[in-house]
Amino acid sequence: MNARALVVAAFAVPLLGGGAPSASPSAETAWVHVRLEEPAKQSRLRLNLPLPAVEAALKAAPDSIAVEGGTPITREIDLDRLRRRWKELETTGNAEIVSFEEGEARESISKMWGRLLIHLQDDRESKTIDVAVPEALVDALFSGAGQELNIRAAVAYLRTMRGDVLRVHDRGLALHVWIDGSADAPEGK
Repeated sequence: MNARALVVAAFAVPLLGGGAPSASPSAETAWVHVRLEEPAKQSRLRLNLPLPAVEAALKAAPDSIAVEGGTPITREIDLDRLRRRWKELETTGNAEIVSFEEGEARESISKMWGRLLIHLQDDRESKTIDVAVPEALVDALFSGAGQELNIRAAVAYLRTMRGDVLRVHDRGLALHVWIDGSADAPEGK
């Protein structure tokens, strides 16, 4: 995965989720923070966006990007089927849905503590990807119709969230996306 692809992902991820809901939603502005580092290229990106700016950009997006609050998904993915499977999973408690190991590669998808957890690790390639998506955010995304994810509903839910959205550690590359109530993200994040 190249840096440009990850920067694009970094802009999309705040719209697609993660982190933990705050104990009590407040009137403070939520900020989306992105850190992308490629030490070999001596490249570092720091992005701090107030969530209202993300919402404004979404409202201004052309219909080809955002259709009535949703975004069209490739035809290879059957969203209606995924929606049905998700509804089936909603009634289960904490569970490991999929676990796969082969050599130095490990992958798992679990449903724990109100979140969908995805962990991908490949020690041969020094790659680790961790995503924690609240179930309510998945519900918001799947509230779209047909082949659309409801991005606007997901962004509305992000207002209540605080914490990690995504961490990726790949050969020579690190990406961290999180949401908090501060415009000034600590350097160590």
